[in-house]
Amino acid sequence: MEKIANDTLSLWQEEGSQLIETNFKVFRSLVEQTRDYVERGKYNQAVVYGQGAALYAFLQHSGIFFSPELEQLFLALGQKIIPTNPDSRKRISLPGKVNRILHVATSVHSVGGHSRMIERWIQQDDQRSHSLVLTQQPSVLVPKTIKDAVLKTHGNIYSLTETIGDTVSWAKRLRQIALSADVVVLHIMPGDVIPIIAFSNKEQSPPVIFVNHADHGLWVGASISDVVANLRFSGMRLSQERRGIAAERNKLLPIILNPNHRTLTCIEAKRKLGIAENSVLLLSIARGAKYKTTDGINFADVHVPLLERYPQAILVVVGLNPGEDWSTAIQHTQGRIKIFPEREDTAVFFQAADIFVDSFPIASNTSLLEAGSYGIPLVSRFPYPNVYRIAGSDAPGFDEHLIRVRDLEEYTAVLSRLVEDEEFRLSLGEETQKNIIKTHITSGWQSYLEDIYLQATTLPRISLTSKTMKDQMFIGEPDVLLPRVFSCATGQDKINIDELIQLHPFSQTFTQKLRVWIDTVKIHGIGRGRIQHLLPSWLYWRLKKLISVN
Repeated sequence: MEKIANDTLSLWQEEGSQLIETNFKVFRSLVEQTRDYVERGKYNQAVVYGQGAALYAFLQHSGIFFSPELEQLFLALGQKIIPTNPDSRKRISLPGKVNRILHVATSVHSVGGHSRMIERWIQQDDQRSHSLVLTQQPSVLVPKTIKDAVLKTHGNIYSLTETIGDTVSWAKRLRQIALSADVVVLHIMPGDVIPIIAFSNKEQSPPVIFVNHADHGLWVGASISDVVANLRFSGMRLSQERRGIAAERNKLLPIILNPNHRTLTCIEAKRKLGIAENSVLLLSIARGAKYKTTDGINFADVHVPLLERYPQAILVVVGLNPGEDWSTAIQHTQGRIKIFPEREDTAVFFQAADIFVDSFPIASNTSLLEAGSYGIPLVSRFPYPNVYRIAGSDAPGFDEHLIRVRDLEEYTAVLSRLVEDEEFRLSLGEETQKNIIKTHITSGWQSYLEDIYLQATTLPRISLTSKTMKDQMFIGEPDVLLPRVFSCATGQDKINIDELIQLHPFSQTFTQKLRVWIDTVKIHGIGRGRIQHLLPSWLYWRLKKLISVN
């Protein structure tokens, strides 16, 4: 780890400065193509390339966290294609009178921090009505737990892709749905420009709250957001310093957790997992990409010295990618490194754990918080200078008690003390649990939310500037480290621009789709040439829903 902190860190910084310049040029070319399509009135293609530009800059850090040029293009597009309606009442939400919340998400899934945030938000704030709009996902794919949460508050679920039309009509539909809401909350992915188009007329839109769940990279939406709700301190600082969010609009909203109630003792949970009762269980849970091998050392390797020193110690990891090979470390520890695939039902693992170790090289705040809420002490590796805090773990609930280590020697020493000293382990876990409950659960979290609702409804609407601002690349700290860190998160060093563009449903004309479909059938047969490759997304998902119902 000393090597990462010194020699390798310097190399990453040098590589990062070169990559940023290259990445910024690619980003700029995508923005210019977006501008060209806007000026020619080809709005669907403009959305395709605008989303591609934002996603590229998020995945391949380009020295920027906010693109005024990209946002201004879609603000102008929205103001042009969605005319002001004089009959529409101005949306004025009275302080303390926030009753109807409209959550807007690009997509939601059964696994992932931002989807759980939506679900738990609605479950906790259940005295209000909550509805959900999906901009790029059919409603049939919404997890049942989220559907149930929405329906319990007498809300509705809308899918824009199930509406006949294109991205322009989807943006119009979103704005129409939002007219009945007191507040709009954006949980969108970094490249989702549909809400910018929809809410480009602030006078006829409800207050907009942006949930900054992807705080470590560029995202679009700052220009229309009356309040930015940051999940952690490092993201909050970056919002003000690099995204230009005014202090009064820059608020903290901790990640929300459901109250965790033990149904098993630690010993009972270990039995259920087939682990010895007298073992000391080190647990780590995260998405597989967060455990990518770094500098030739994988996540399992760094625990081998500890496991060899303490025969009672066991490492359990939930979420490893199949591509990672930990077989050598597993053999050296006589099988005391146990791997489980990514899964939703993690409660038994948390209840069996004695120590929680954060994923590396990408941290996992949500998993740390869930572990800490069970009274488990937390340890995280952070071999970077403090200026790079955005690349590590931080949250208001565990900052005071999380043990951060700088190198492998310190990491092994800290874990050794926790393995040996049960009293220290239990007391640290108890203090961590108290702080997390106070900040991230029930009434503690609700107080942060009420403050954000109040701020959103009392501040004047954010002004949409007509002044042309230029995107400015920044080569310095923390930017120079992020290209390498991001490549760990995405699992790839280079992004294929063509593939990125093709992710959008309007990326191809029907003729292009037909040509690809015919080629696919010729090569792979009719089974691979699926009909949905030809149909408009709204038609395909309507047929899919009809078939599933019948």
